[in-house]
Amino acid sequence: MTKKKGDVAKKIFEVMEDEKCRQITFHYNPKTKLKLIWVIDSIPEKRDRSGKLTPNVSVSGGTRFAHTNPDIALQDALKLARAMTRKANVLGVKEGGCKAVVLANQKKNKPFLRSIGDFIQIHKGLFRTAIDLGFAMKDGKQIASRADFVDSLSHLEKGLGSTGENTAEGMIYGFEIISQEILNKPLPQCTIAIQGLGAVGFPLAEKLLEKGCKVIGADILPSNCENAKKIGVKIVHPNKILFQKVDILSPCALGAVINTKTIPKLKCKIIAGGANNPLENEFEDEKALLKRKITYVPDFVLNCGGFLQALVERNGGTVKEARQKSTIVSDMLKEIIAYSNKNKTTLLKSAIKLFGSSLNH
Repeated sequence: MTKKKGDVAKKIFEVMEDEKCRQITFHYNPKTKLKLIWVIDSIPEKRDRSGKLTPNVSVSGGTRFAHTNPDIALQDALKLARAMTRKANVLGVKEGGCKAVVLANQKKNKPFLRSIGDFIQIHKGLFRTAIDLGFAMKDGKQIASRADFVDSLSHLEKGLGSTGENTAEGMIYGFEIISQEILNKPLPQCTIAIQGLGAVGFPLAEKLLEKGCKVIGADILPSNCENAKKIGVKIVHPNKILFQKVDILSPCALGAVINTKTIPKLKCKIIAGGANNPLENEFEDEKALLKRKITYVPDFVLNCGGFLQALVERNGGTVKEARQKSTIVSDMLKEIIAYSNKNKTTLLKSAIKLFGSSLNH
């Protein structure tokens, strides 16, 4: 006997209207207990001469293993899907934005991972994804064994590897613009604090150290801290990393870490991260940062290099090509800064004006 669930469908549509997203899919596999939420923020409208939508439309976004609370997972997926739409606009590609969040309430055994691949495969290419937070490359191999639409696999699987390296590459180009045009000093003279020393944070630390910067870092995993310490990163406790006195604070782990609780304690001049959605409430939090004379650099511009690599891989390109194309971050950041100065508005509002909306919603 089915229990009465109340106005569930009505509430879901209210969420979609509020967030202006196109689709929310709740997927459950009773055999593996997989629970997955997939949000499509935007869909590109590619039509033929008769006006029919062409069948080769795709939406792109990572698949992550995170959260045990489905409501938190849904909010995460909604924000992340929107970020993907914005990144597509920054990169100038006609690609929809989406995100899948697999609830982290099951062990990642082979049947579980393969059932994620089955979910990807049944959409026949509409859903193009990369391996995201919470999954290792070995997990990606299992997922991809059941799906043809997984980007950024390991080099052994003929992919271009983790997108984290290319995200960091693009961020370095962005940091050079930030140091020149906002901090008014050379990047090698800057001190940067990195929260999270994983797929993005570690290569970012490597590149910054090569530039001559002083780098402070933290991670909840001791092994990541040890690896970073070996290359010259000063390690501090995870609870202290956000509040270091630095030129640039770079959140490279989970989102929403910059909020009403943390903003009053910040001692940085710039926030420029590899994590998506580091501001819990973007406009309110940016306003609070400005009162403290802290500049926020929009995440979806600074960290779009990972998505860029996935697009390059999909088109049969190389790692070298992905790295070379990452210079787009500096070009787009210059454009945002120029728009901000001309119109006397913030970098976030400038970026959303230029790249935030989508004609294919």
